[in-house]
Amino acid sequence: MSFPKIAFWKQILISLVLGLVFGILLNPESGFVKSDQIKPYLSWLKLPGDIFLNLLQMIMVPLVIVSIALGVSSLKNLKDLWSLGSKTLVYFIFTTVVSVSIGILLTSLTKPGFKIQSNIQNQLTQSQMTSIEKKEKEETIPEIIANIIPKNIVNVWSKQQMLSIVFLGMILGVFFLTSKESGTTLKTFFYSLESFCLWVVSTAMKIAPLAVLGLMSYAMVQIGFSLVYGLLTYILTVLAGLFIILLFYSLMVFFFTKQNPFVFFNQIREIPILGFSTSSSSSVLPYSLKIAKEKLRLKESVADFVLPLGATINMDGTALYQAVATVFLSQVYQIELSSVDLFLLVGTVTAASIGTAATPGVGLVILSSILYTFHIPIEGITILFGVDRFLDMCRTSVNLTGDLSCAYIMDHIWKEEKQL
Repeated sequence: MSFPKIAFWKQILISLVLGLVFGILLNPESGFVKSDQIKPYLSWLKLPGDIFLNLLQMIMVPLVIVSIALGVSSLKNLKDLWSLGSKTLVYFIFTTVVSVSIGILLTSLTKPGFKIQSNIQNQLTQSQMTSIEKKEKEETIPEIIANIIPKNIVNVWSKQQMLSIVFLGMILGVFFLTSKESGTTLKTFFYSLESFCLWVVSTAMKIAPLAVLGLMSYAMVQIGFSLVYGLLTYILTVLAGLFIILLFYSLMVFFFTKQNPFVFFNQIREIPILGFSTSSSSSVLPYSLKIAKEKLRLKESVADFVLPLGATINMDGTALYQAVATVFLSQVYQIELSSVDLFLLVGTVTAASIGTAATPGVGLVILSSILYTFHIPIEGITILFGVDRFLDMCRTSVNLTGDLSCAYIMDHIWKEEKQL
């Protein structure tokens, strides 16, 4: 007797639900176990998740470089590169501005900061406070632009500076595009390297359900339920904003492609679930590329160019979260933001979200610099820290969905232009 094979997305969803249940039961606040009893086993709980993430992150940088390089080289000329690149960039900026505006509008209407009690605080350890308050030396805009060009490729690789990595991939792609004969050997190597990276992705996906189970259980053990209840209005405001962004994506997909957006979301269903459980856009990027080419059947040049670029500069969910958090904390501390301040907030959050590292927890570091800009006490982050992990999981799902919807739309526009 043979058992029917469970679809991969169903395996992930079942693991997600089981992880939530186990995490709630193992949380000390539930009363089933004590904190000192569960603490020694937490590292073992998330071990499958750490192995899964490390496998994907191991090949993330080389995959981004070869994907962009091969994507650019598959275009016919530099004019095509400019056409695809400019449209993609305009789309990313437009959706980010819309996301920030949605966040500001929702928070201004729901006013979650006025509902929170002053005694709701989440204590941070000294090391956590240090990691949040630590800010890098402020750079001027010319310095930021100049630093996109990598001085040391090895250093950029080790620090995973995504903008520099994307630039390196584009330079290699332009080289392949303009020097077809001299770049043949290197290009062949890149195809082999891409095949290896995708093989690692396929191998890692075999332990994905177990990884999701462990990561979700670990996350739920870490989240304090009492703080969640206190910040319920704030959490619901963020979730409502993220849901509206998904509706906005649906409209964009229908408007540009005239395709049923539900069919599109059904084809990419594994990606938001993986993003929710890992909280890392960059870690899921290899599988996003696989889904884009195999299920959505996007043109390789479009998928290889748009998705790695999107994982670097397209953070709509993160942008909305930072806008909501800024207005929320201004309400908590009774700091009134004028219309001009809100307008500047749109520009500031949009700029800050571009180039945000696609790894868990980085949003809080970026948020601290935004709060400093608008003279809002940075200590307010301590109120949000306890629920940030959950919201990070939610906004990562939206970030990944936004990247795939952009690639889907750009592929449709690209095919229409070529037909004309």
